[in-house]
Amino acid sequence: MKNNNKFKYVIMIAVLIIPFMYSFFYLKAYWNPYGEGNIDNLPVAIVNEDIGDKGNNIIKNIKDSKKLKITVLDSIEAENGLNNGDYYAIINIPKDFTSNLESAKEEEKIHPTITYSPNQKSNYLASQIINNVVNVVEKNLDNEVNKEIIKSLEDNVTSVPDKLSTISDGFTKLNNGTKKLENGTSSLKNGAKSLNNGAKTLFDGSNTLNTNYNTFNDGIKSLKDGANKLNTEVKKLDSISSSVDTLKNGVSTLKSGSNVYAKGLNSYVTGVNKSLELTESLVNFDKSICPMLLNLDATKNNPEIIKVCTMLSSMDTSSISTLKTSGKTLTSKYSEINNGISTLNSSLGKLDVVNDKLASLQKGVNSLSDGADNLYSNSLKINNGINSLNNGIFTLYKGTNDLNSGISTLYNGASTLNSSVVKAKKDLDNNINNTKKEVKKAEGLSNYSKEPVNIDTNPVNEVLSYGTAFSPMFISIALWVGSLMAYMVLYYDKEEKFKIFGINNKNHLQRSIAYHAFISISAIILGVLLQLFLDFNITNTLLYYIVLILVANTFMAIMNFLITKFGDVGKFIGLIILVLQLAAAGGTFPIETVTKGFRWLNPVLPMTYTNKLLKEVLITFEKNLFTKYLLITLGILIAFALINLVLDLIDKKKIKNDK
Repeated sequence: MKNNNKFKYVIMIAVLIIPFMYSFFYLKAYWNPYGEGNIDNLPVAIVNEDIGDKGNNIIKNIKDSKKLKITVLDSIEAENGLNNGDYYAIINIPKDFTSNLESAKEEEKIHPTITYSPNQKSNYLASQIINNVVNVVEKNLDNEVNKEIIKSLEDNVTSVPDKLSTISDGFTKLNNGTKKLENGTSSLKNGAKSLNNGAKTLFDGSNTLNTNYNTFNDGIKSLKDGANKLNTEVKKLDSISSSVDTLKNGVSTLKSGSNVYAKGLNSYVTGVNKSLELTESLVNFDKSICPMLLNLDATKNNPEIIKVCTMLSSMDTSSISTLKTSGKTLTSKYSEINNGISTLNSSLGKLDVVNDKLASLQKGVNSLSDGADNLYSNSLKINNGINSLNNGIFTLYKGTNDLNSGISTLYNGASTLNSSVVKAKKDLDNNINNTKKEVKKAEGLSNYSKEPVNIDTNPVNEVLSYGTAFSPMFISIALWVGSLMAYMVLYYDKEEKFKIFGINNKNHLQRSIAYHAFISISAIILGVLLQLFLDFNITNTLLYYIVLILVANTFMAIMNFLITKFGDVGKFIGLIILVLQLAAAGGTFPIETVTKGFRWLNPVLPMTYTNKLLKEVLITFEKNLFTKYLLITLGILIAFALINLVLDLIDKKKIKNDK
């Protein structure tokens, strides 16, 4: 009998600590699965086939993070270990990983790839945990690549102002050159204009020379004809007296022709002298201006300029000098002819001595006739030279006209070029200053791009561990299971070892009070032991125990109603409600993420509110929320307690009536 009593107490103690055992062992096992000493025990194989050094860097980063237990293997060993369950996953780093990473700086970029192969059958959550670690590694790699890319871009951008400054210096030199070109073409323009004016004067003088020489040539012809006629007549001077008149007429004609000859000779000599002066100017032009024109990029390929300069270089000044010498010869011959005519004229007054002088006259006339013939022959040659010279000077004038027009166009172009270069340099300098200001913004961009956004986590109602987050849920489940087990063990006592708790106790009110006292003690034991053996951060110790007792009694009131009123069906309903609360009370996954039907159940399940009430005393305390969930839980307790009380009173009255 004593042994039975001892065993009874053992059973009661076991039932009392069922809530503690249920919650403690689960929470203890998973109190901080992501912490150091736990997560770094997850075995993962790494196959590093990378030729470069980036693969080793990844392995080092993962090891330094202390997030996984890393083993470096070849591909066959890793594959066998994954299939055998020795490793939860394989991380494969390909041989071209480093080269692909470094291609970020090249024109043709290749994305590097790391293959992550989890064995989800071994443990799905383990594969998710490892996946998160791999994602962190990927993010770090992305940041490093971004830093390198931005660093390269930053270096290129910051070098732009210096390159632009070099261009600006080039523009300065170009501006100096275009200014010199503008000044040179201006001088060239003035010279070309003077050349054109001189060519026009030369052409006008040549025309005058040509016209006057024609008159001069006519005079020479008349002189030649008169001399020949005189010579003929002199030969007929057999009868002086009869030929005197004829002789006088011839002399008169000779004198008239001599005057015309003198006039023409004077014009001819003057024209030759001007031609020689202009020709010498052209030759000087050819020696000074033409080389410069033929070396300028803008004029060296101009056909008209080439033609003019070629003609000038080939001009023979000796022809003009010959003409000038011929003019002097003609002048001296004219003096001789004029002297002869004067002599002849004076001889006419001495006709009485004609016979004496006839021989002399014949001789002089012969000389005159020969001189006139020679003069006329030379005059024809000079006339041909003057015509050629006139045509050449006309071509020269036309060429200088084209040259003047071309050089004017060249000057306008050089002036426009210089203005454009000045404006371009000014705009470039302004843009360089603006670019320097903008480029300043790129400094430090590489470090900034490595982590452009700092996520500063400032948790509200911070939860320090995985176990702390799930404690409200498992304490509620433990108290629900404890209440259910109390009725299952103590209520259905066939041997009546627990009389006050047993099904045969007719005083239902007494029995209900006993169960509430029992579960309150169990809740206090649960609270004390969890506080001793787990790293709880209780916000208020008194409220902690009050809430535990309230939750325990609320669940006990529900079990009292289900089991005492529905029997075995009530136990089944209690288990069903427990299962539903595991899914729909929102203690694990957010209620918004569960199936729609379970979301509908959430507001009507008591554990929905006990979980939230326990959070206020286990994590952080907010008075308004605590009061709200306290009242709801208290309302559920009072509602079921009143229902049980009314039903107990009805049963008591019924039993009394049966007696």
